Amino acid sequence: MKSDVSVRSRDEIAAAVRDLTEAQWIRLRKASAYFAWANGLDRDDLLQEAFCRALVGGRKCPTNVDVVRFLVEAMRSIANGEGEKIENQIEIVPIVQPGASADSAADPKDSNDSQEETMIAAENDEAIRQAILGLFPNDQQAHDLADGILAGYEGEELRELTDLDQRGYASKRRFMRRTIDKHYPEGRKP
Repeated sequence: MKSDVSVRSRDEIAAAVRDLTEAQWIRLRKASAYFAWANGLDRDDLLQEAFCRALVGGRKCPTNVDVVRFLVEAMRSIANGEGEKIENQIEIVPIVQPGASADSAADPKDSNDSQEETMIAAENDEAIRQAILGLFPNDQQAHDLADGILAGYEGEELRELTDLDQRGYASKRRFMRRTIDKHYPEGRKP
């Protein structure tokens, strides 16, 4: 089945990238930093991969979609795909070698949590994360702010990610706190 949606050619995408304004470059860099951070990737590599995929035709850019929006969505998709790969979900822990002394290394025999308990804890953490993010389906700033907070970002980093000034940031945090308290007045029960 052939689609009637017209797409930009490689040359049109390249021309649009060459003509990006400074504000558009800032938006792309902020998006690449956010999606890269959220998925443990390098931000410059992520931006470069989005450009490559757009130019080699791996991704089709409809003519009715802004090129910056298209590239941001491409970065989101690439980062999510990388984050879902199994090798990116495995935590690497140094193991104590026989006869060696390493304070930061873990000895699997001494672990208090079984593998099953660790998996259950990770599932619970992700369930909590999804529940909180699900409270803000129509407010992208609140969604991104909550995601950043859950990932450990603070203050200025969060304001940069969400393009909020100090007052807007404080207001959005109060809104989020009220929304979460409304849905979970006694906290989230496991």
